[in-house]
Amino acid sequence: MLFASLAPQLSTKNPLSFPGTSRSTQTLHTATTSGILRRPGSIKKLRTTKKFQRAIASTLATDTDAVEMPETQPNMLFAAAMPKEEIGALAFLEEQPESDGRGVIVAIFDTGVDPGALACLLHNGDRHGGLTCLRVRAGAEGLQTTANGKPKILDIVDGTGSGDVDTSKTVEAEDAVIVGIHGDKMALNPAWENPTGKWHVGVKHLYELVPAGLKKRIKEDRRKSWDEQQAACVATAWTDLSKASKAVDSSKTKDAEAKLRLKKMKEEHQTRTELLKDMTAKYEDTGPLLQCVVWHDGSHWRAAIDTSDMYEQGSDIGRLADFKPLTNYKTERQYGTFSAQDGCNFVCNMYEEGDVLSIVVDSGSHGTHVAGITAAHQPDNPSLNGIAPGAQLISCKIGDSRLGGMESGTGLTRALITVLEHKADLINMSFGEATSTPNYGRFIDLADEVVNKHGVIFVSSAGNAGPALSTVGAPGGTSSAILSIGAYVSPAMAAVAHSVRQEIAQGQQYTWSSRGPTPDGATGVVLSAPGGAIAPVPQWTEQVRQLMNGTSMSSPNACGGIALLLSAMKANHMPISPSRVRRALENTCQVIEERKSDAVLTYGRGLLQVHKAFEYLSKSADVDQPDVRYEVKARRSDSMTTQRGILMREPMDSFKPVTFMCEVQPRLHEDAAMGEKLLVYDEVQVECTAPWLEAPHALILPHNGRNFEVQVDPVGLGEGLHYAEVQAFDSKAKWRGPLFRIPVTVIKPTAVGQGIADHAGPVQAAAPAAPFGVIKAPGLDEMQSSIYDPQPTADIVDTKGSAMEEGSHQQGVKAGQDFIAKLGTVHFQPGTEVRRFLEVPEGATWGEMTLKAGNHATPRNFMLRATQILPHTRYSDTEARAYASLGAHARHVMNFKLTGAATLEITLSQFWSSLGEGNLEVEVAFHGVGVQGTGVIAGPSRSSKVLVRAPFRSEKVNPSVKLNTFQIPLKPVESQMQPLDAARDQLPQGRTIHALLLTYKLSLDAEGKHRVTVPMLNRYVYDGEFEGQMSMLHDTNKRLIKVSDIYPDYADLKKGDYVIRLQLRHDDAVLLDKMKEIPVVVERKLKEALTVPVYATNRDAVKGGKAVKERALIPGERVAYFLGPVPQDKLPKDAGPGNCLAGSLKLGLLQGSKEHAPGAFPIFYSCGPKSKPADKDDSKESDDKDEEPKLEEAVWEAKLKFLQNQKAVKESDTDTPSEEDKEAQEVTEPKAEATSTSQPAELEEELLRNPPKGSGDKLRVLRSRLKRLSGNMKESPQAVIDAADEAIGVVDQVALAQFVALKNPEEGTEGAKKKKEMNEIKAGLEDALAQKCRALVEMLPKVCEDEDEAQEPQPSVGGNPDVQQPEEAAQESAEGQQPQEEDAQEPAAARSEEEEFRNGSGGDGEDEGLDPAAGKDAVQAFIAAFQELRKWVDTSEAQYAVLHANYEAAQERPALAIKTLSKASEDKAPAREVLELKMQMFKELGWQHWHRHELSSIRLLFPKAYPLF
Repeated sequence: MLFASLAPQLSTKNPLSFPGTSRSTQTLHTATTSGILRRPGSIKKLRTTKKFQRAIASTLATDTDAVEMPETQPNMLFAAAMPKEEIGALAFLEEQPESDGRGVIVAIFDTGVDPGALACLLHNGDRHGGLTCLRVRAGAEGLQTTANGKPKILDIVDGTGSGDVDTSKTVEAEDAVIVGIHGDKMALNPAWENPTGKWHVGVKHLYELVPAGLKKRIKEDRRKSWDEQQAACVATAWTDLSKASKAVDSSKTKDAEAKLRLKKMKEEHQTRTELLKDMTAKYEDTGPLLQCVVWHDGSHWRAAIDTSDMYEQGSDIGRLADFKPLTNYKTERQYGTFSAQDGCNFVCNMYEEGDVLSIVVDSGSHGTHVAGITAAHQPDNPSLNGIAPGAQLISCKIGDSRLGGMESGTGLTRALITVLEHKADLINMSFGEATSTPNYGRFIDLADEVVNKHGVIFVSSAGNAGPALSTVGAPGGTSSAILSIGAYVSPAMAAVAHSVRQEIAQGQQYTWSSRGPTPDGATGVVLSAPGGAIAPVPQWTEQVRQLMNGTSMSSPNACGGIALLLSAMKANHMPISPSRVRRALENTCQVIEERKSDAVLTYGRGLLQVHKAFEYLSKSADVDQPDVRYEVKARRSDSMTTQRGILMREPMDSFKPVTFMCEVQPRLHEDAAMGEKLLVYDEVQVECTAPWLEAPHALILPHNGRNFEVQVDPVGLGEGLHYAEVQAFDSKAKWRGPLFRIPVTVIKPTAVGQGIADHAGPVQAAAPAAPFGVIKAPGLDEMQSSIYDPQPTADIVDTKGSAMEEGSHQQGVKAGQDFIAKLGTVHFQPGTEVRRFLEVPEGATWGEMTLKAGNHATPRNFMLRATQILPHTRYSDTEARAYASLGAHARHVMNFKLTGAATLEITLSQFWSSLGEGNLEVEVAFHGVGVQGTGVIAGPSRSSKVLVRAPFRSEKVNPSVKLNTFQIPLKPVESQMQPLDAARDQLPQGRTIHALLLTYKLSLDAEGKHRVTVPMLNRYVYDGEFEGQMSMLHDTNKRLIKVSDIYPDYADLKKGDYVIRLQLRHDDAVLLDKMKEIPVVVERKLKEALTVPVYATNRDAVKGGKAVKERALIPGERVAYFLGPVPQDKLPKDAGPGNCLAGSLKLGLLQGSKEHAPGAFPIFYSCGPKSKPADKDDSKESDDKDEEPKLEEAVWEAKLKFLQNQKAVKESDTDTPSEEDKEAQEVTEPKAEATSTSQPAELEEELLRNPPKGSGDKLRVLRSRLKRLSGNMKESPQAVIDAADEAIGVVDQVALAQFVALKNPEEGTEGAKKKKEMNEIKAGLEDALAQKCRALVEMLPKVCEDEDEAQEPQPSVGGNPDVQQPEEAAQESAEGQQPQEEDAQEPAAARSEEEEFRNGSGGDGEDEGLDPAAGKDAVQAFIAAFQELRKWVDTSEAQYAVLHANYEAAQERPALAIKTLSKASEDKAPAREVLELKMQMFKELGWQHWHRHELSSIRLLFPKAYPLF
């Protein structure tokens, strides 16, 4: 994830932001430097703070004429916008001007890099398919060329697959025209060569490609054009309504039918105005559809994109033939732009022999900014150069656009493959997040291989989760093979980049920069670099550069510095390896705040110094042979756990001296020869940096390594943090610095418990930074969302008290009987950090920290942290964090979840940009309410007992159980495993990655917010076992609804059926095979949480007695509570066996409040079997029949059932059936013996000859026939009409109507039997009438199509497929069904009083509508049939909506038809035929923008195939 967050936008025309789920390591500001940055100057004058201050003073002098100001001084002022001086890069380039990164390739793992950043967009360039081809002018700035004129970006790839287009369908051209996926005809450019004649076609929706911010802007621009068209239609509709009203009012006709027609036409025009108003409120832009074509020109694969859907209909812009074809970016390094308006650049790559087109669009501005810091080249203004302007770049997009820019395992793995393909020297990755296990996971293994086997140097951000300890993120801060970079802010950066209004005396770490150590003892942060810059951003942001800060910025700064080193090493033919370079970097850093105990954990080895590192490498080139890296492990003597360092954090760790067995293993490259191994013989001098450490003084290290013992004696140490190292030096060249280090971190917490007290002196923050500030918006908001883990952090309740008078304070740390730790009054300066470590009492479950501010003139902004570290648990799951802006004497209370008997770190920091001194009086109180029990309620059959105890102090409890999630477990119905394409999915040594595709079927009986989870795999990113995991949720039409990977998100789903596809990726096919049965769990948020009753006794639970109330527990008291059961009628209607409800039990109350304390005990409610409904008192036939008649009747019923189970033959069934269809067919179509009656038609005739119960059974057979024939209705509508007429003919409609009209039908057994039979007959009649109407609709004349739209989908104006089934209809009561008022039977013809306004001014006249003259008989037949149907059913119901709409259309009332269609999709997704009929009606109305919108909706909702992963 992107580690950082977005700061308030200072001044931007179009603020764009990353989605909340993004996981970068930067904090985003918006600022433009156009017009400020001038010509280059002599930057070396800025090397000292005093010179920098003098430059600022002279530049800002009021009377500039009175000061001799060199031309270079403006650049001296603003050079810190791209900080280089701090890391010694400028000093290095002065000595090595040709070693500016040239010869070095850097891979940027990020959101993608805009290939046109800072390029010149020539508006007079050639337009191709709506794309303005970018022509980069000579000397174009930014990310175009290197300092020595080579291409800046060598390749741009999208590893995520979010831009992949399925182009596996091939077509052939006819007269230089091809037909696209949706039937659109597209002319080809005659100049395009295609020897094979095969054209691959596919489609992609633009909104699936572009970032969220750009998508919003495109929508806004498109809405302006749409509003203009809508306004014109609204004006016309009101004009026509006025004419219609006047015609009705002025009519003098006495003809009733004519009056009715006028009334209906007025209603039609009234409906048009209402529709336009209602549809405007609900309008949602589906976005343009891009038509993609791929072919092979004999040399390369080429791609062209038709973007005409982005422009007004009928425009010549964006045509396929005008597009300048693109090939794989690395081949010709060309790119395109979707339109001059959006400025969004993209590249194309083709895979799998043209079957996959990858359209690469950056998923955010972050990646371009990072690339600019690393290697931007600005020849006209070198002060804006990146750190290594001569380096070349590879853009590896790992931020998946489908996931809001969040990284995916697939993207990460493909990025590593791309690095090896291009033989890159460096990787920068400004992504990451918390991990449960450091230095572990599939990606970590692959990254280790890339670094230590292939010699690539991997640089990554440490994270933005500070200032608490152990908050470094993965992969950078927790992985041995990766250089983790913290974020530093210098005085120059504070003045120029952040525009603070006061100078600062010295640099410091940004408050939010993550700290070490890792949970396994490694330092976490390797070194630090400037963590902010004003750097290039993509063109679609509508600005040139932007200020961002975070470890996302410090990482590319350091990466650029290392690129300078590698450039010089290559130029001087020096050996290069990750270990050699790392040793030089670590041993030459500028040490910062060396005396602070947390200095190494904050800054790493210090601030990067490029020039000194190169001096070191030059001096050690001959000594550092062979090239060795040292792998260090430490194991506590009384434990089996092996770590990369020594971390003693918990209370029991510091009671006595502890010994550790340490192992040091020299490592050479994998292919090292025997001679090299024999050369490894290091005579090492060992030193300890603190007296409480003991280690051997001398150590001889051969190739196979050595073990030795280290003793840590923390007994005499004071409370708090202590850091030291065991350092190993080359005894022959100690100047080389430590060859390896064993970091040792000891934390001695203050005991907080009864009878323990420590009266310390005043608490004074050590080494406070000098005061400085910012112009506006303290930097507090800047990091408000910098917690880069998208999941909620540890439970926390923040409350702010009113201002209080300042009283006397008891200073120091005191623990007494109330289990309160008083930290006294703490003094702060901007950037001051204070840590206190407390031993949480056994049984504590939450803490309450109270802060009281001092007498501040203005509010101070504080970052508050309460952190615990637990095994295999993310720090973000156990850390509470808050931000408080406290004025004078303000009181702030922070409550947070705790784990007993574990060390708690309280970290308080005044934000680095919050001006002025601050004071806080702080105390922490501990509370506990413990729970024992299973937490599982076994359904309605029993309750669950839990034991609750207050372990050490009196607590108030009020048990409350809420279930808020309904869980549906699913097993896969299909699995498929296959090897992936070698071009981008093959690891070194020919290890092909395989993909396991699992399919699940979901049927929902309730709507709501749902998400698809894989509990075994979710939330494991860098510590996960697979190279990729991704799930896709689809409806039955293959429409993609939601994409999820590590962090599943909710989607609104309606009732119905869905398909879930889960893909797992790994190169180990055996491991994937074990996953073939892995379940997924679909979770639904309950609209209202379900309350589980809590009782004091089992007796109360059984009898449903009174639920418990609030009560107090004295210290040590234990009580029992009985949870549940929940009444069956309170459970969700779809709850059944296998389902589960999840929630939590809350117990303790906050002090002086009715609010529950943080922390909850998880509860799971197992749903039992549903209660069976009471058997109906149906009449049963007497048993006085002979056995033979009963047998004959049973055989007849079995044959009829067989017929009813036959699947209707549809046009779509001519396609090859899927495996799911085959499986369903096996279930629904039982096999029958091959007899003379095996054919349905013959069997129907046989049953019709001998129905057991006369006409009623005959009607059942005819309904079965009607069902069978309706599947082929479009091709044979007359057959359906004939079958329907035959079914209608067997019904005595007079007798049926008389029965329906009865107010009090016969009662008793015979009466119930009669009612059932008549209802079945009525349902059969209704079904036959409806099917007849649908068949007649197919015979109506269709709308005439324009030639240019001949390939648009033909509207299907048949009936709704969701028609009520006969069996369901038969059970409905027939009471109240009266024939409705009928319209005139004759279709409306041209009449003198109606001619002026029938079609409206915006319509297209009779030529576009249903032509009554051409199909008068068909129209009359349909109207007559529909009128018959209306006698028996309410056609306004949803199941008849399509028929009713066709009826309105036949009467030339398209608006009423559209209004009727809205009922067909009130509680479900609209059927395709509904949208197609609406589209036809819009065309008749002349509402072309709505016609086009409906066409886009159809193509979006009904894709031709599932999307690619």
